[in-house]
Amino acid sequence: MTALPQILSLARAGNPARAWALFHSSGWDVRTDDPKALTLKGRLLKDQANASYGAERGRLYGLAAEAYAAAAELERDSYPLINAAALALLGGKPERSAALAKETLALIDGDPGQGENPYWRAATRAEALLLLGDETAARAALAEGIAKLPYAWEDHAATIGQFELILAEQGSDATWLDRHRPPPSLYFSGIIGLDAADPTIRQDIDAIIERERPGFGFGALAAGADILIAEALHRTGAELHIILPYPVERFRELSVAPFGEHWGSRFDALVEAASSLDVLIEFPGEDERSLSLAVELADLVAMGQCIRNAAVLKSWPKALTITGRGDQPRRPYQIWSDTGHDQFTIAVVRQKDHPSTAVSSKAESKEVAAILWVDHADRNMLSALSGRGEAFRPAGDGHYRISTDPLDLLSTGRALLRHDASVRTSMVIDIMDVDAPGAALLEQASDIARASSGGAVLTDCKSAMVILLQSREQKVEEIGELQTASGPLPLWSIA
Repeated sequence: MTALPQILSLARAGNPARAWALFHSSGWDVRTDDPKALTLKGRLLKDQANASYGAERGRLYGLAAEAYAAAAELERDSYPLINAAALALLGGKPERSAALAKETLALIDGDPGQGENPYWRAATRAEALLLLGDETAARAALAEGIAKLPYAWEDHAATIGQFELILAEQGSDATWLDRHRPPPSLYFSGIIGLDAADPTIRQDIDAIIERERPGFGFGALAAGADILIAEALHRTGAELHIILPYPVERFRELSVAPFGEHWGSRFDALVEAASSLDVLIEFPGEDERSLSLAVELADLVAMGQCIRNAAVLKSWPKALTITGRGDQPRRPYQIWSDTGHDQFTIAVVRQKDHPSTAVSSKAESKEVAAILWVDHADRNMLSALSGRGEAFRPAGDGHYRISTDPLDLLSTGRALLRHDASVRTSMVIDIMDVDAPGAALLEQASDIARASSGGAVLTDCKSAMVILLQSREQKVEEIGELQTASGPLPLWSIA
């Protein structure tokens, strides 16, 4: 019998079909005496409804509502009760929704302990009022809740997402929710060779930040533009999330110290102030990556982190870049532009009298690319897919294909899963020789695939962020950790 937390993890990993199959085969679907099982049943049915259309969608929302309502009958709690009320509306039963919403209000009024915290208590009241058609009171209750816990960004986002569904079902305008959304997330980047003493550069940065009011910044900390923008964000109280292509001291040595010790002290202060610091790790035994490729990969990851943070918070991702006048845009900037998200550019005169950032190396034989690894796949299916592109190469117990187009590889992985949902697949995006990938990279791809229970493509964190950057259609979720010889590796699912 599969435990409820394991089934919930599968649902969160974007594999609702397998989660429901295990829920059913384990007998949880017929349990009417366990509020946790009934609450999970409501969640799984809601997932199915979200993926359905028309009458079937409404039917599944109705079943989800009744599962939540049954859970609330067994254990009087406002969480399943308000979910039952909202889903009843989405299921086409407004009278049932109104009755459950009134019941929710009565429960909150009669039990001061209802609600996980003051915010959730007020947000639940606001949702019940919205379901009852009292939008004015709902707006006031939501504002009151946000004022009590103003920085509970993810909680606010969850409420906004639920309110959007309700307002859409009611045919009401949802733009008033925008004032309650968490602040935007900002990807920042730019050139090193600029005149940091030019006051207009700082004024331009400050003007954009004052206008857009980002609450979160994602980028590196090279001398020049990176540090100037990060300092401006820090002055406003925004969270800094730093992504470096090398370990801190090596990055400082390559991209900060050569341009003046004054940059070094500012770099150190920002590292200390950062809310998070991620370093892209090279594989054991690998030669140091060229600076240009390492920076490109770090840029892509930082952009993906920015987009994910904005999506989680139901807010907006934006980008700010400082370029040299007349410069051709680098590839990552074009990728961001293709997303359609806001992008702001400050063009400055590029200084030429500064030390080179180039790292001496042999002719570049590597590039940022993706590897799709497959275990337990039908060889005939692999052969058929090889007819659409490069053939799969055998390695150990599996097969792999490499491409500089991650979305094309992802499409191939999905075709395999449609053919056989038990196939174990993984994708890793990194810097590699596409003709002769390193053994450590192949081993990591194999290890990630073996951790799969089928039904989805698994990946690591940095690769998940690049996928999020390049496609809005992907559902990417963190599902746990994989213990490897070099330490724990966060696992993500691409559904």
